[in-house]
Amino acid sequence: MIKPTNSDDQRVYDKEYQKAQNLGVLYGISFMYQFEQRIVVGVNASVNQVRFRYLQEQPGSSRSVRFIHNHDLNYFDLPVFFRFMFRKVNSRFWDKSSKKPTVPAIIPFAQVGLNFSILMNADKEYSKITTQNGIESREFNKQEDIKSIMAPNTVGVFIGGGARFRVGTFYLTAEANFRQGLNNANNQDARYMNENLQNEAYDIMDDFSFQSFEALIGVIFPLKYLSKKEFMPVEI
Repeated sequence: MIKPTNSDDQRVYDKEYQKAQNLGVLYGISFMYQFEQRIVVGVNASVNQVRFRYLQEQPGSSRSVRFIHNHDLNYFDLPVFFRFMFRKVNSRFWDKSSKKPTVPAIIPFAQVGLNFSILMNADKEYSKITTQNGIESREFNKQEDIKSIMAPNTVGVFIGGGARFRVGTFYLTAEANFRQGLNNANNQDARYMNENLQNEAYDIMDDFSFQSFEALIGVIFPLKYLSKKEFMPVEI
């Protein structure tokens, strides 16, 4: 039976999204080019795992139903970013009779970027739990491929900062970023295509975008140092 909802019924159809629940994993490789001692431009190719969950409650006087929806998505990410290094700018020429300028062992930085994501796969696990007369029972626990009802591409921005640490001939970086999606992560034209979710869990995907914090550890291997006579080496 299909009927319109009123303000009293609305809470029955609301979804309770868990804002910080499951951790994902992000891994990949970056290529960076340093124009001068403070400005770096980079591009990254990585795999980003996104996990989120929401609950649906259908309360009743003697019998209540609860649906649990867990989502596991994997994206191929292509971020482009600009990084500003907070450091003293040394002269690129030096007198051999004086002490050669050194690159600081620790350099903090701030960065901003634009992220392009391509959906690789999307899986959903959903459960139905019924409580009647104080007794809870799980009616089913199923999995579904939901790639067809998700947007194939998403775009977002990110901002963050961190520090670079010298370790011998390479560097370690530690950074933290905030990500904000700019478009819907679901496919608005295909939200009704999965009949299993509609018939078994009464679930239709909402319009939503991703918002997250990330913490990253990286290793930088300089590909080349430029050095000629009295010209100071340019280090990434």
